[in-house]
This record gives sequence, structure tokens and C-alpha cells, in this order.
Amino acid sequence: MTTPTRVTIRPAAMSDRDAIQSLWEEAGLGRAAPDEWDALMSGDTAVVLVADDNGAIAGTGVASFDGWRAYIYHVAVDSRYRRQGIGHQLIQDAERYLMSCGARYVFVAVNQDNPEALALVASEGYLPENEIVLAKRMATRVT
Repeated sequence: MTTPTRVTIRPAAMSDRDAIQSLWEEAGLGRAAPDEWDALMSGDTAVVLVADDNGAIAGTGVASFDGWRAYIYHVAVDSRYRRQGIGHQLIQDAERYLMSCGARYVFVAVNQDNPEALALVASEGYLPENEIVLAKRMATRVT
């Protein structure tokens, strides 16, 4: 790890959307659809965190708690900021947020083909649960 960059971890603002979406795309996480972004930003069960380096988005992560299960996902660090501890900061701040919401057990979603991400979460104490998570994209939002 190189010398850490001093970043501030803060909740994302609506004005951060384009920078976050670009970072997620660069990291292979894809872009959030407009309704998904709106749900993340306006709901009371999740927070989008950003690592802010004097106005530049150096990293991001999402923490979500529905009252029973807590998740951390979409942790991504801009390639110019990697190996400086920012991913660790994002995970630790996400954990603090989730604990403040009442979570006592946290799941982390990581692509199994991303060894750097797997190493990051393992270094933070996350272990495989021997579960397979299945997903289904819903075609439209129910109104």
C-alpha cells in the first residue's frame, strides 16, 4: 500500500451521480438505472458513501439494512487511488453506518471473478458463507 490519500467519507449527494456512475462502470459494476439511483438516494434503508478527495470522487460503496439483513456492495475505488486504504475506509464506514442502524451481521456482495475485491473483504474479516445468491432483474417498476 502506498502513502494513504486523505479522503473524507461522506454520504453521496445527488450532484455526485455522474461521477459515481462512471466509477461503477469503470469498476465493472454497471450503471444504476434512474429509478434504482432514485431509490438509493431517497430511501431510508441505504446510504451511498463516497470517498471525497477535495471534490473528486476517489471511491464509493453502498450500505443497506432492511431491519434484518445488512449488505455492503458496489465498493469501488478509482484506479488512480487504489492501494491507499480507501477501500478499507469505505468498508469500515459502511459497517459503522450499518451498526448505527441496528445491524449485527453484515453480508458483502463481491464478484467472484474479482480477486482484488475478494482479498479486500477477506482482509476486513469477511468469510464465505457457503450460500449462493441468485438474482432476477425486474422488468419494470410497479407503481
